[in-house]
Amino acid sequence: MDYHKCLPTPKVSSQDSFYLRKLRTNLFGIYTANEDIMNCFFYDESIGGSGPNEVISLLNYVLEKLIQKYGTFHHLILWADNSPAQFKHCFLFFYLDSLVRNGRFLRVDLKFLLEGHSYSICDRRFGCIQQFFNTQEKMEIPQEWATSLRNSHLRNVRSHWVSLHQIMNYKCYLKNKYTARSEDISGEKFEVRKIAFINFGYGEIPDEEGNLRLTKHSETAFIRFTMDTVEKPTIVSFVKKRQCEELNPADLVPVRQDCRPVRDDVRPNCIKIAQKYLSERALRFYTSLVAADQDSDDAD
Repeated sequence: MDYHKCLPTPKVSSQDSFYLRKLRTNLFGIYTANEDIMNCFFYDESIGGSGPNEVISLLNYVLEKLIQKYGTFHHLILWADNSPAQFKHCFLFFYLDSLVRNGRFLRVDLKFLLEGHSYSICDRRFGCIQQFFNTQEKMEIPQEWATSLRNSHLRNVRSHWVSLHQIMNYKCYLKNKYTARSEDISGEKFEVRKIAFINFGYGEIPDEEGNLRLTKHSETAFIRFTMDTVEKPTIVSFVKKRQCEELNPADLVPVRQDCRPVRDDVRPNCIKIAQKYLSERALRFYTSLVAADQDSDDAD
């Protein structure tokens, strides 16, 4: 899973709009090897950013669809870009730990692509998608990115438009049970940014002779700083020692009911472009946006 570069919207082929600050449209991709499908999730900056709530909400959506279609899986393997802000954060670790504890998977592995890696499957698919987008002369509103990809000739791509209620507040929800830690169960410090591989549920651990044995460790996580399973894992528990609450799905709610304010100059710039080059529908959309200076109480 990975994020593509932001797609400035609206897209028009006019020189006077080139340097204007436009609305950011995010493209988050999750490739599912079971189906050989690239799931592309589009949403603009008024709906969400690229943090833990967005990543976990969309990942959970894909996992639920796979389970509904194929039944229960025992082993989940995730590969993610080595980005601390997007994927290498404690909330994703908390979520994966909860998948094992609530019985949805017996084992979960989260592996990070090493720095300087060659293009991942997501990068290669994004390259094809971007080539297609380069052929499109105009994109009036953010939803048109998703619609145009859905109607394109590209195969093995599934296009989704993300609505406001799909972004759930996993940060607040998971903090009821978990807390961030940078030391193992023995009190030894470690650096989260150096993690290469984190494992939940069942994992390999070397014995005194160096032979690997499969061990159940549902109460802890195994962390490694290389991809070598012979490396002795750092054993960590993210569960709170005090004031720990069991997770109740009823407590998981959308992050917000109203759209986020956009950056100050985005709304007037988009309205200016819409008045000159776009349809009435696009003009109504950009006029409906809330700018940060219009209602500061809406800011996150």
